[in-house]
Amino acid sequence: MISTKKIVIIFLCLFIKIFPQNSFSEKESIKIDSLIKKNQWDLVHLRLLNENLKFKRISKYSLQYHLLIKLDSASVLYKQGKYLEAKKAVLLSLDQVEISKNNLTVLQYEGLKHIGITRLFYIEKRLGDISQGLKYLNAFSEGMSIVYKKKQIIFYAVAHAELGNYKKSIELLNRHLKDIYSDSKNSLYRGFLKNEEIASTYNTIGDTFIKWYKDTGNEKLLDSAHHHYENAYRIMKSLPDFCVYSKALFMCREANIELLKKQYKNSLLLYNICEKDSVLMDKNFSRETVWLGKAEIYTFLKKPDSAFYYINKIFNKKLPVKCTYENKLKIYHLLSINYENSNDNKNAYKFAKLSLAEINKKNIQAHSGNNFLGTYEKSEIKYASEEMIKKNRRNTFLLVVLITFIFISAIFYIRYYYNKRKNRIFVEFQKKIEEKSNVPIQSVALEMHENLTVVIEDKLVDRILKNLDMLESKKKFLSNNFKLAGIAKQLDTNTAYLSKIINERKGMSFSEYVNDLRINYLLVELQHNPTFRKYTIQAISEEIGYKSTTTFIKAFKDRIKMTPSEYIKNLNN
Repeated sequence: MISTKKIVIIFLCLFIKIFPQNSFSEKESIKIDSLIKKNQWDLVHLRLLNENLKFKRISKYSLQYHLLIKLDSASVLYKQGKYLEAKKAVLLSLDQVEISKNNLTVLQYEGLKHIGITRLFYIEKRLGDISQGLKYLNAFSEGMSIVYKKKQIIFYAVAHAELGNYKKSIELLNRHLKDIYSDSKNSLYRGFLKNEEIASTYNTIGDTFIKWYKDTGNEKLLDSAHHHYENAYRIMKSLPDFCVYSKALFMCREANIELLKKQYKNSLLLYNICEKDSVLMDKNFSRETVWLGKAEIYTFLKKPDSAFYYINKIFNKKLPVKCTYENKLKIYHLLSINYENSNDNKNAYKFAKLSLAEINKKNIQAHSGNNFLGTYEKSEIKYASEEMIKKNRRNTFLLVVLITFIFISAIFYIRYYYNKRKNRIFVEFQKKIEEKSNVPIQSVALEMHENLTVVIEDKLVDRILKNLDMLESKKKFLSNNFKLAGIAKQLDTNTAYLSKIINERKGMSFSEYVNDLRINYLLVELQHNPTFRKYTIQAISEEIGYKSTTTFIKAFKDRIKMTPSEYIKNLNN
């Protein structure tokens, strides 16, 4: 039996723990209620976004605030890491916004839609499906005013960064900064939000440089990231409501840069300071970043027990909060390395395969995402033209007509020139075929092929080779769909051109070229990644893009003069 004294103590402890939260929520609810009555829309939205705030409705609110509260409640779920719940809540709220359109002003309607679009985009980013985020963006933002189109530039910048188009991303982010700085009427953001948005954009530029560094290894990009993070922190520090959270967040970013520079001692010191900051660790995203950073440090220091400890703090199925897609991918990679360091080859292989599967899935989504960005580029030109027309209708209209005329004329001239050239070549081929009617068909076909490839211009060759190098750098050859017809289509050329260019510039046939890339990749992996040596020959074959193990063994033996098994045995000895 539990004594009465113990029951009282337990009750008091619970009361002490719960009461401050309830009183805090009550106090904040009264503040928000007061702001709603004063129609302070932006301030209400800012306060409702606090993920730890339990807002309580005190009064009956007008339609726009009722919908704002629902959307911001969904945003709180997002900040807590409950992405699927948040997504469902946002979609339901946007349906209600659409149903209520006739009872809202244009400003209220577009403002609510923008909040919902923002949340859906970043939910999909966290889930690792940027193409779906772009679909929502395109679907829900149709018909919105130029102000919101300008605000949405940052979404497209983030999408470009996720898809590896870093220069374009930074170009768009700098344009967003220019728009904010030149917005003297505060039509994009209210005065008190302006500096925060500028700081947020600087941080996003810093994040983009970090992603760029991870792709290239160029340490100058880390310096650029540090510079932009400092700009953001300097702006936040100058604000009257500057909080210690901004300082801790800046320190967290600095810790990540030190980690990427392999300054593990400095990085760990900074992460330890961050971990002691209760405000920072109360935020789901920040908490993930700190724990994952420490897990990565301990992985590189070959301390698997400590690494597993921090990974389990994030990646634990018993916890209601799920980590982001990007962090999950990193966790799979770290688990694979730590299991290998612990001599658990079975689990090391399991998580290495999971990493590869997730990367392949992301590549498919990236292809879809790039198609949507292409659509955006067209609409961006359209909106830019509309804005120009508003400033100076008559002159701009004439300019656009002139440019359009020149553009169309150029297209017609190029098509005319191309068709004329093609017809001339065709007539010459016909003559040669008639002249050589007694020559075997195979010889005539070969001669036609040779004549066709002669007209490949240097610029076209350079473009195809450049794009081919890009596919190589992205290791597209590891896919079993890396075939001549598919690659020709991707490079916007034909199989005859592509085959001829590879023959002349690479000194081998297409199949030899693919085998060469795959075998080179495998030799590096076998040399530097002992885990690969423990895979079966079939697993290795599938890993580097071969559908048939027999084809792989033959290709390997032709190149190395021994079977893969013999080669791995020699390496291990």
